Amino acid sequence: MGFPDINGLGHIDLTVTDADRSARWWEDVLGFRLVDVRDDDDMRRRAVMHPSGVAVIMVTHSNPSSDRFDERAIGLDHFALHVPDRASLEAWANHLDELGIPHSGVQQENGGPLIVFRDPDNIQLELYAFDPSLATRSEDAEAD
Repeated sequence: MGFPDINGLGHIDLTVTDADRSARWWEDVLGFRLVDVRDDDDMRRRAVMHPSGVAVIMVTHSNPSSDRFDERAIGLDHFALHVPDRASLEAWANHLDELGIPHSGVQQENGGPLIVFRDPDNIQLELYAFDPSLATRSEDAEAD
């Protein structure tokens, strides 16, 4: 049985402590552009979009349940953005260094190299040069 089509990422909403600060950070650090601002009694929303078409919406709730992201809680563990190759990751590492943003450096993972870093609310982000030809299934890795 086939599945109905999915043809890309629509958007992701991230709950943050300060939607304005987070939107500026995504603009200044990752090259996204502010495309929408919405405020109501319960939340503030700032939508940013990257030229690649990836959209992220920063949401600040009026009564948050905590003040810091923790990937061990149920919900989002991390958010990864795809980059073309290792050279792009090395350029990103230099860019993050210039901005004083701590990061893992380029690391090799199953499926390709990546860089791990965090936003102002401690949300873990990755830049990942995923290459399906390098990925192994867990069963395949255990067999080796």
